[in-house]
Amino acid sequence: MSKGKISVRRELREPDAFVKTTYSAIDYVNKHRKLISIAVVVLVAVGIASIGSFWYISDRNKDARHLLNQAVLTIEQKPNTAIAAVQEPLQTILASYSGTIVGPVANYLLANQEYRAGKLDEAAATYQSNTSSVDRHLKDLQNFGAASINFQQEKYAEAISILEGMQTEQSFLNEDLYVLLGLSYEKSNQPEKAIATYENMIQLLQRSFFKPWAEERLLSLRNNAKS
Repeated sequence: MSKGKISVRRELREPDAFVKTTYSAIDYVNKHRKLISIAVVVLVAVGIASIGSFWYISDRNKDARHLLNQAVLTIEQKPNTAIAAVQEPLQTILASYSGTIVGPVANYLLANQEYRAGKLDEAAATYQSNTSSVDRHLKDLQNFGAASINFQQEKYAEAISILEGMQTEQSFLNEDLYVLLGLSYEKSNQPEKAIATYENMIQLLQRSFFKPWAEERLLSLRNNAKS
């Protein structure tokens, strides 16, 4: 018998790996048809739910951005006379779209409007209601806003607590932080800490606009300490 015929017969008796795998898969499907059908249904349902969730979130973000743009446009056009007109869309965002990407920004802008309206307690509460924001800069702005209100209300211990926390976390608001922290130490009768704060400010922020002011405060405190 020729060598070619032997080879053909051997291949017919021993199918290749692809053929074996195909037959195994078919056999598995036949044995587990019901289970596979359930799995397919579950996968399709999950896929539909994911697509629906994506479009739902996108639609909510779109509506929230529209409201935020409306508020920002009003602030730009009428910065001093349209506080109520600004608050309405911002409050709508926080009430109905708080989980959207613009929620933290709306919270901060609303606190600013409350501050401008003279509602200091409400503004402080709004600033601190969302300090867990993932945006570091926005978180620092909210904390500083709350600290500023505490300082105005002569709640110096509360202001210092917030500002020291910002300092520990290396806030980007270096100049404003040093100024308000130094003044808070002064107002709470802690001149040594105020001096250390101004010294650090002068050393670290050589080009700061507030450097001459800090040097003047430092000189005044040192003279008071000598007298």
